[in-house]
Amino acid sequence: MRDTNDDMIQLLDCSSEGGTYSALVRHKIGGKHYNLRFSIEPSDYPRLKRILQFRPFENSGVAPYKYFFSCSYSFAKGEDSGLVAVRVEQAGNHKEYDFEISRRFISNILWFKTLEDIDPVRGMCE
Repeated sequence: MRDTNDDMIQLLDCSSEGGTYSALVRHKIGGKHYNLRFSIEPSDYPRLKRILQFRPFENSGVAPYKYFFSCSYSFAKGEDSGLVAVRVEQAGNHKEYDFEISRRFISNILWFKTLEDIDPVRGMCE
């Protein structure tokens, strides 16, 4: 497991407004951090909420939790979803846990990781 979250995409939030579902992530592109909001499948909304509500460490309330996609994932043959490793941090504690998420969401995260310039996602920036 990695000792730092450097270059990992951070999950900040997910929302549901008027039947539209989106995720908000923080990612470093070209040496600068950007908050990016993008559409997600309705089935991923409760999955992302589950990640954001996951509190595995006993000293909850001491410091905020942070969630990072480590880009380690696996799929079962023929399935529309897979498992993605999420690094959960609070204060000095950190550990990776597997969560179910759609192939499409994992593909988006992997694509974000390839970006060297903000231009392809400029419209997603908040």
